[in-house]
Amino acid sequence: MNSCPRARGGATATHPARFPALWSLLLTGLVLALAPGAQAAPAPVPSPTPPNSAAGAPFGVRAGLYGLTTLTGGHFGYALKAGARIEDSAVIHNASDEARTFHVYGADVAHAAGGGLAPAQEGQRMGAVGAWLKLDSEATVTVRPKGSATVRFSLAVPAGTPPGSYLGSLVTALRTPAVSGGVNTETRIARLVELTVPGTADLQVSLTELEHRSAGGGEEFTVTVRNTGNVLYTFAGTLNITGGGSARTVPLSPTGIYVIPGGSATLTGRMADLPALGRRTVTASVTATVPGGAAKTVDSNTVRLSYFPWLIAALIVGGFLALVLLLVVTRRRRRAWLQRRAEERTALRALRRRLRAGNPPADAPQEAQAGGAERP
Repeated sequence: MNSCPRARGGATATHPARFPALWSLLLTGLVLALAPGAQAAPAPVPSPTPPNSAAGAPFGVRAGLYGLTTLTGGHFGYALKAGARIEDSAVIHNASDEARTFHVYGADVAHAAGGGLAPAQEGQRMGAVGAWLKLDSEATVTVRPKGSATVRFSLAVPAGTPPGSYLGSLVTALRTPAVSGGVNTETRIARLVELTVPGTADLQVSLTELEHRSAGGGEEFTVTVRNTGNVLYTFAGTLNITGGGSARTVPLSPTGIYVIPGGSATLTGRMADLPALGRRTVTASVTATVPGGAAKTVDSNTVRLSYFPWLIAALIVGGFLALVLLLVVTRRRRRAWLQRRAEERTALRALRRRLRAGNPPADAPQEAQAGGAERP
């Protein structure tokens, strides 16, 4: 692309007197036409320094060939057959003004309690990449101030290793001595070692039962995704909610984290704005994606929820029952009162009849006399 302007420039110099205005116009048009392409052609040069993965750490670690391969973030990625072996290195940078002693070791990777991945602690039994990764030198490395040191290692895949994805890490630890009775602190930087043993990829995802409970005025759902295949993948999940005249989705968290073969991760989602009356149907859907590869979506069991204003209904029923009881009691009392009134009136009429007949009751002489005085 750059040779064209030079060739046309040479032609212009050969005939300086012919059509100067025309050649000037053509040359200007070519420069304007070629300028955008010339700006877009150069590819960005990878930076030789990896991004800082431990903010505030007094040191840094990068892959030995960082910027010269497709590795990203200073991590290591290999595709090795069972029984194969590879050698590589890591560069430790000491950013402090004094010499530092670092401890380097290989570790398996497991799921952290709060989500994501974490390297195994030194001294734990390593069963995969952590055991296959061997340092070519001592595990303890002293680096001069503002200097760097290279640590070489090898990774040997045991014969008979099944195809699939395996994840480990190269851990560099700096231990700070305790000061005036304090405690030791250790800063660690772990570079992932992503190993793929070629073979038939088996992307398998399974979900546990979708569970729910009331929480914070809403409904909280949990489901666990399990990697039962042989490839490493990330995932994203949603709660699919239907009912109430419309369908909606609620994201599950965490999302985008790795699940190693044989590993699992628990997802949580919350459904707020619960209806006072109605039904809802909830299903969890999880999509697992192999980085740069296939994807698979699986659904959980269906949870059916019914909502009813029990408190309001209980208050209404309670008020109605209280009203009915009050009416029953009032009616009984009125009926008893009316019955007593009727009996009193009957007795009074009988007494008056006796008094008129001149036969007052023996037990009430005064009443009889009074009754006789009332005669006309």
